[in-house]
Amino acid sequence: MTEKKLTERAQEVLDDAVEGARDVIDDGLEAARERYEEAAEDLTEGARRTRRELRRRAEKLGHAAREKYDVAVEGVRTGYRRVRKDAEQLSSDVNEYVRENPGKSILIAAGVGFVLGLLLRGGRGRRYED
Repeated sequence: MTEKKLTERAQEVLDDAVEGARDVIDDGLEAARERYEEAAEDLTEGARRTRRELRRRAEKLGHAAREKYDVAVEGVRTGYRRVRKDAEQLSSDVNEYVRENPGKSILIAAGVGFVLGLLLRGGRGRRYED
């Protein structure tokens, strides 16, 4: 074979090798692109599932918090009604006692006032000398 034919043959072999390499690279790129797209779809679906689950749990927690709040409010209302009823009963009992025992009531009030005066006054006004 002549040198020209050898060069042409070498060029053809080289062209075939380059074309084969391009095909391999293109196939590899296509496979990588497909895997990337699948991974992106998997991530997107995972994010959707996570978002749905978080929303569901948040709603569940919101309902539970609302129920506990309602129970607490009802407990406070019940306690308030009970205290109010007890205070009204005590007031009624005191009024009845005062009507039945006016003299004793005045003496008791005076005694309570005296004791409160002593407690509130404390040590002020007293002078002790050694």
